[in-house]
Amino acid sequence: MLTLFSGPLIQGISNVQLYALLILLCSFIAFMIGKWRYDVVALGALLAMVLVGVVPINNAFSGFSHRAVITVASVLVLSYALGSTGVTYHLSQHLSRFSDRPALLVLTLTGLVAFFSAFMNDVGALALIMPVALQVSQRYKIPTSKLLMPMAFASLLGGTATLIGTPPNMIIAQYRESADPVAGAFSMFDFLPTGIVVVVVGLIYISFVGWRLIPVRGTENSSRLFETDDYLLEARIVSNNKFIGKTIQDLEKVTEGHVNVVTLLRGARRILSPSKEEILREKDVLLIEGQPEDLKQLELLTGVDIEFSKATKEHTPDSIEVLEVIVNPGARITNGTISELYLKEKYNINILGISRQGEKIRQRFSRVTLKAGDILLIQGYKKELPEMMSYLGCLPLAERNIRLKPSSKMWPTVIIFLLAILAVALQILPPHIAFPLAIFLMIIFKIITLREVYQSIDGPLVVLLGCFITVGAALEATGATNIIVASIIPLLEGLPGVVVLAIVMLITMLITDVINSSATAVIMAPIAVGIANMMGHNIDPYLMIIAIACSCAFNTPIGHHSNTLVMGPGGYQFGDYWRMGLLLDLLLIITVVPAVIFVWPL
Repeated sequence: MLTLFSGPLIQGISNVQLYALLILLCSFIAFMIGKWRYDVVALGALLAMVLVGVVPINNAFSGFSHRAVITVASVLVLSYALGSTGVTYHLSQHLSRFSDRPALLVLTLTGLVAFFSAFMNDVGALALIMPVALQVSQRYKIPTSKLLMPMAFASLLGGTATLIGTPPNMIIAQYRESADPVAGAFSMFDFLPTGIVVVVVGLIYISFVGWRLIPVRGTENSSRLFETDDYLLEARIVSNNKFIGKTIQDLEKVTEGHVNVVTLLRGARRILSPSKEEILREKDVLLIEGQPEDLKQLELLTGVDIEFSKATKEHTPDSIEVLEVIVNPGARITNGTISELYLKEKYNINILGISRQGEKIRQRFSRVTLKAGDILLIQGYKKELPEMMSYLGCLPLAERNIRLKPSSKMWPTVIIFLLAILAVALQILPPHIAFPLAIFLMIIFKIITLREVYQSIDGPLVVLLGCFITVGAALEATGATNIIVASIIPLLEGLPGVVVLAIVMLITMLITDVINSSATAVIMAPIAVGIANMMGHNIDPYLMIIAIACSCAFNTPIGHHSNTLVMGPGGYQFGDYWRMGLLLDLLLIITVVPAVIFVWPL
C-alpha cells in the first residue's frame, strides 16, 4: 500500500475517497477509449485501488467468490450446452418461414431471439439464429441490414425478462440482498412483469417502425460476402518448369507474398496448408489464393500453368470445406494479425478472404489485425473445422455444419436446464448452487465435456465482474458513492419520483452505450440505492430500472457484444445504430418507468 500524501488534498474529502473517485473516472475514460479490453481495465482499476490503500490487500480478489460471478459463469456454460443441442436452431428455422412480409418477418425473427435470450446468453441466442436471418434475407430478397440489427436489439430486450437473461440482472439481484437483507435477492421471475413491457414495446417498435430507419448497406447485392471464384485458382507445375525442385516459399516470393498456396494436390495425396519448405515436383497441382492481377503476374514470371477455369468450392476435395465465419467478441484470435496467430501452421486453416463492415479487405492478409465482427472465409478439414472454430471463437454463417442436427443429448440437456430453472424459481436452491449443480449433472451424464465447460466460460467477463465487484464494494465502503450521490441530489430535489427515476434510467442508458453493461450495473446500483434512500423512496424500482437500462445499449456498436457481432455481416457503420436506437431509448423511458412504478411502488 502506497501512502502518497499525509494530509487531505481536498477539504471535506478524504484522500482515500479522492483516490477511489479518480480511479473510477480513469476507468470510465479507458472504457470509452476502448484501446484496452474491459477486463484489463477492470484489473488495472482494482490493482490501483490496492496500491493506494482503497482496497485492503487481503480483500483484493474477494469479488471472484461473489455469487454473481458464479451464477454468470454457470449460465454461460448452460447456454452453450443448450445451444449445442440444435433445438433453438431448428425451432427458429421452422418459425422463420412465418411470412415473406418484411414487418412480420422481422417480428418473427426478433421474437425468437428475444425468447431465447431470456434463458440464454444474449450473444449465444443471436448467434444461433443469425444464419436463419441470412437465409431468409436471400429467400425473400430483404436486405440483410434490415434484419440483423433488429435481432441484435431483440437479444438485449429479451434479456430483461428473467434473472438469467443477462449478467446485469444477476448483479442487480445479488446487490439487492446486500442492500436489503430482509427482502433478499430478486428471484427468477421478479424481472418478468417489467421485462414483458420492455420486450413487447421494443419488438412492436422494431418490427413496424425501427427496421425502416436502418440504411441499406453495400453487402446487400450478393447472397454471400465472398465468392471463392474470384481468387481461388488452380496452378499446374508443367515439365521443365524452373521451379521444379524449389520450395513453395520460393514460388510465393515472386509476387512478394501476395499469393498463397493453400492446397497441394500430388497424385492421390491432398495436402492442406502445405509447408513453405515443401519441394515442388513435376505435375504438382496447387490451389492458389490471390487477386487476379497477382495470379496473372505469377503465371508470367514463373511459367506455371494457371487454370483460369476457377477452382471453386465444388472442386475442392470432399475432406476439405470452405466456410464463412464471424469473429465473436472475446475470441482468441481478436487483436492479432494472421501472421502472428500462425493459423496455417497450428490449426491447418487457410484464410481465403476477410470482410470488415461489409467491405472486402484488399491488403495482404498476413498484416491484417483481426477484430470482433470480422467475416472470414476459411478453408480447412471438415472433421476439424467445427471444434476448431468453437475453440478459436468463430461462429459459422452461411454453411452450418455445427449444431445443425438435434443431437441425442437434446432432451437430457433441456430437462436438466428446466429443472435448474424450476429449482431457482421455486426458491428450492439459489442460482449459484442450482446452475453449477446442473453443469455437474451434464458432466456426469457426458452431455458436455470439461473442455467445453471451460471454453464456454467468457473469461474476460468473469475477470471484469470479479474485479469490479471489489471496486464497487470499495466505493461504498470508503463513502465515495455517497459523495457522488450527494452531488446529484441537489439537482433532483423537488422533482416528482417518476421524473427522478426517468433521469436515473437515462444516465444509465448513456453510460452503457460506451462501457460494458456489467460494469455499468456494478457502478450504478449503489448510486441508485443512495439516491432512493436520500429521496425516501423504495430501492426496488431504482434497482429494477438500472437492470433494464443496462440492457439498453442501442446507440453504438461497442455498447454490447450483440451489436458488435452483427456489424460485419450487416455492413453497418458506427452511426447507423442510433438511427433506430435513439427513438427506442426514448420510447422505453416513456413506457417502462410508469410500468416499473406500478409493479414496484416508490
